[in-house]
Amino acid sequence: MSAEPCETDPTAVPGRRPQIGAAVRWTGLRPRAVRLRLVGLVRAPRSRTVRAPQARRARAAVLWFALAVLVTNGAALAALDAPWPNLRDPEYGWRVRRLHARAAEHPGRPLVLVVGSSRTGMGVRPAAWEAVRPGTGDDPLIFNFGAVGAGPIQQLIAVRRLYADGLRPDVVLLEYWPPLLRQDGQFAEQHRSWTRLRFDDWPVMQDYFPEPEQTRRLMVSSRVNPIAGNHARWAALALPRHLLANRHADVAWRDLDRWGWLPGPDVRPDDSKTREGFLKHHREDYRRHFDGHTIHPASDRALREAAGLARAHGARVGLLFLPEASEFRTWYPPEVERSGREHLVTLARDLDAPVIDAREWMGDELIADGHHLSRVGAAAFTERLGPAVARAFPAPGGAP
Repeated sequence: MSAEPCETDPTAVPGRRPQIGAAVRWTGLRPRAVRLRLVGLVRAPRSRTVRAPQARRARAAVLWFALAVLVTNGAALAALDAPWPNLRDPEYGWRVRRLHARAAEHPGRPLVLVVGSSRTGMGVRPAAWEAVRPGTGDDPLIFNFGAVGAGPIQQLIAVRRLYADGLRPDVVLLEYWPPLLRQDGQFAEQHRSWTRLRFDDWPVMQDYFPEPEQTRRLMVSSRVNPIAGNHARWAALALPRHLLANRHADVAWRDLDRWGWLPGPDVRPDDSKTREGFLKHHREDYRRHFDGHTIHPASDRALREAAGLARAHGARVGLLFLPEASEFRTWYPPEVERSGREHLVTLARDLDAPVIDAREWMGDELIADGHHLSRVGAAAFTERLGPAVARAFPAPGGAP
């Protein structure tokens, strides 16, 4: 049997007999060079019927997500500006709930609201008065409605809200403090915590803020995504303090007691070292504050409007100057001291309102940082405030 001739081996050496492997010897066949051709793979097109349901599901998921975001933001926006004041301004909301509860517990007693700043918030401790009051039906029912950073304009906003929320106090005491009467430049109340303002506060903003449209734009933009703008405040309302990223987010309301009192610095009367540290911290700030200080017309007008609103609803009105330490009083330049006293006299005369001037009532050791009462100081002060209110407004609730 003869094998078919093979094609030339390109590796063969001339003159040498080609090597024949065992397979050739066994079969008697010589290998041929094999030419391979690559054949392109043809992929069958996917069926549109397979891809269409997946695309529809993806589009539906996106639409449902967008709808959920819109509904959630809409619900958050409605809650912020309507039924739950705690969400927009927790400090106000928590106090107004407690105020309704205390008024319901003590029907018939004349309700006295003390409206002011953190000096009021930390300084008026009604529980101390409740513990020592005579126990008659005419004892003033004092409630603390201070707010951190609130000057005369924010006091006016608070009074407006209280009447809108159905409260009818017999007496409204407005805090008077010269440092808060400055409204120029960086000292304007417009720059303080606009996030807690509501749209029904707009008339006051429009009348008193130097640039009301700026605040309105900020309020509108924050409502486009209310969750993003309020998540820190809501987390502070919902979570324990040790879980909060911002441990100070709830400092203005977390520790409020049943009577609206916010515990101030826990400084013992004999802890002079801590007091001196507080005074040193605040000294330069207030010296800068008093430099160029004037009583702004907007502050004067806001106090007068708040008093007029309270009287229009049947309340009697007074002015309260809370205690200051002797060190703090020395920080007043003579012209600021004089203008503050003259303005208070004029305001009281024009409003025909009594003044409870408690500026020098308490010893320095009870005023933690020179202008905020310590916890012990707040109790001692309010024990004295109760009888002073009863004397200034005998038989409260009568004709204004």
